[in-house]
Amino acid sequence: MGAVFAAAPLVSQVFIPPAFIRFMGVFMHNLFKYAALAVFAGASAVAHADTAESRGGITVKSDDGRFEAKIGGRIHFDTYIPVDDDDVGDLTGQTNFRRTRLILDGKAYGWAYKFECDFTGTGTGCFREMWLGSTLGPVNFRIGQAKPYRGMEELTSSNEILFMERPFATASGIYSGNQYAQGVFLDSHGANWTWAVSGYSLRNEEAPPTEGVGAAARVTFAPVLNDETVLHLGLSASTDRPQGEQRDGSGNPTGISVRDASGRAFGRISGGTRIARTSDERTGLGGELAFRTGPFYAQGEYAKVDYKSDTAGDESVDAYYLQASWLLTGETKPYDVKKGVFKSPKPKAASGAWELKARYDVMEGETAPNDKISNWIVGMNWFVNPNVRFMLEYLSGKIEQTTDTETQILQLRSQFNF
Repeated sequence: MGAVFAAAPLVSQVFIPPAFIRFMGVFMHNLFKYAALAVFAGASAVAHADTAESRGGITVKSDDGRFEAKIGGRIHFDTYIPVDDDDVGDLTGQTNFRRTRLILDGKAYGWAYKFECDFTGTGTGCFREMWLGSTLGPVNFRIGQAKPYRGMEELTSSNEILFMERPFATASGIYSGNQYAQGVFLDSHGANWTWAVSGYSLRNEEAPPTEGVGAAARVTFAPVLNDETVLHLGLSASTDRPQGEQRDGSGNPTGISVRDASGRAFGRISGGTRIARTSDERTGLGGELAFRTGPFYAQGEYAKVDYKSDTAGDESVDAYYLQASWLLTGETKPYDVKKGVFKSPKPKAASGAWELKARYDVMEGETAPNDKISNWIVGMNWFVNPNVRFMLEYLSGKIEQTTDTETQILQLRSQFNF
C-alpha cells in the first residue's frame, strides 16, 4: 500500500553554497569564452563579417548563416501572501527566486547545441537542458539532457505557461522528479502534426547518479489550424524502470518511486502529500485537447499513471486539469506547430496585453485511501512587452485525506526573459 503523509509547512528558500558559486563562476567563464571563440573563429574562417543583434539577449550570426550563437536567460521572482492558513498553521508571506537561468545556444557546421543553467536552488548542479543535435532528413535528433516527450504543458516553456506553476499532470505532479533525463530525443513535424520519441536513462545531472531506463513518445494533430482558430489533439505515453538498488527504494532516489505534491499543492507554500509510493515500474498515458479562437483559449489534459511494486502492491493515480484565458486587449496566442504547444501573445499596444485566466487542477489516487489534491486558480497576466510579464493569482487548494486541509494563497510573479 502506498505511503500517505502530510508534512509540516515548507517554504522554498534560495541558498547557493560558496563552493557552487565558485564552480559555476569558473564553468560559465570558460563556457562562454570557448563557445565564443569557437563561433567567431569558425565564422571568420568561412565568412567575412558577423552580424550582431539584441532583443534583450545577444545573437551573433555569420554572414553566410552557417554559424550562430545566442545568449539568453530568464528571471522569475515570486511573492506569496497567505490569505487563509488556519489548517496549515501561521504562515508568513515569502519571496522566492523561482528561476534564474542563463542560456547559450546556437549552431556550427550544421550542428546545434544548448547549454542551460539555473542558479536557483540548493542542489549541487545547475543543469537543465544540455545537448547537441542535428537533422537526419526531416527528423531532428538531440543527444544529451532534455525533457522526455510527455504532455502539452510539460513541453511548454516556463516563460510561456499560463500560470506560475504547471498542473499535476506533469513532472510538477504525477511524473514527480523526472522533468529532465539523459538520452536520445527524436522529433519531426508537418503542416499540422508532430511526433516525438525519446529513450533515456533515469540520470539527471543535477541529481545523484541513478540506474534505470525509460522511454516516452508523443503525437499531436491539429485538424483545424488557421490564423483565427486552432483545434489541437495530442496523445503521449511513457514508461520508467529503475534497476539495481533503486528497485527497493534504497540508495540514490530515481524520483519515479514517489508521487509527491510538495511545493505544488498550494503554490510554493505547502506541506507534502504523497498519493502513491512504489519503486519498481511506472507507466503513464496522457491525452491533450486545446482550442483557440481569437482572444479565447482553453486547454486540458488527462494523465493516468500506474505504479507497480513487487513488495508494496500496485497503485494508480489520475491527474487532470482544465484551464482557459481571455485576452482583454484582443491579442491571439500563437500556436507553435513544430512543438504542438501554445506560446505567449505579443502585445499590440504600448500599454501591453492583459489576460484573464482560470484553472481547475486535480490529482487523486485510485487505490485506498483514495487521497485527493485539488485547487482552483484565478488571476491575470500583464504582458508589458515581449520580455516582461507580471502574473497575479489567487489559489484555493484542498487536500482530502483522513483530515482535510484547505488554504488560500495570493501569489505574484515578476518575470523577465531575454
